[in-house]
Amino acid sequence: MIGSLRGIIDQMAPPNLLVVDVGGVGYLVHCPTDLLSKSSLGQELKLVVSTSVREDAITLYGFENIYDKNWFEALRTTQGIGPSLALNVLSSMSRSELVQAISTGDVALLKRVPGVGPKTALRLIVEMQGRLAQLGGVEGHFGVLGASDGSLVSDLRLALGSLGYSQDQIRGVLEKVPSELTLEEMVKYCLKELSA
Repeated sequence: MIGSLRGIIDQMAPPNLLVVDVGGVGYLVHCPTDLLSKSSLGQELKLVVSTSVREDAITLYGFENIYDKNWFEALRTTQGIGPSLALNVLSSMSRSELVQAISTGDVALLKRVPGVGPKTALRLIVEMQGRLAQLGGVEGHFGVLGASDGSLVSDLRLALGSLGYSQDQIRGVLEKVPSELTLEEMVKYCLKELSA
């Protein structure tokens, strides 16, 4: 696996491709668009790299720092989020905006990312909120659904409310939710009940 690359930018193909020349070998690297916007041909740079290996391809994803790489890897391990969509998320919003969207359950903000619909946005919120403190790199945003009191019920209310359910609908379904479930299981249970 390749962990980092240091070389000269040989080619740029916006919105997110660089060819980095390392000792005469050109590595094609997918990067967030903000990194490309700060880069120029002939510039020397060092990238922290995440390597994706599939049967038909080995793809390199490059980042300015370990924090962005960690975010990328956490996003791509979320169900339904592949490397391309994870890169879209990091290209479409700052890390502090991303933390805010996840911590407050802001589905609308996440839906602004190309390729992210309501279900994917909710999955990101549910699966990523427990990882915020581990990811680091963004100061002041380390709570689970920061506007809530931290209880599962409060987090569940925020998640369902962000999907457009009324407080009456939420109250009715909360009375039926088994207490031994995780937050993710509670959300799935409630969505099933509300769609019935």
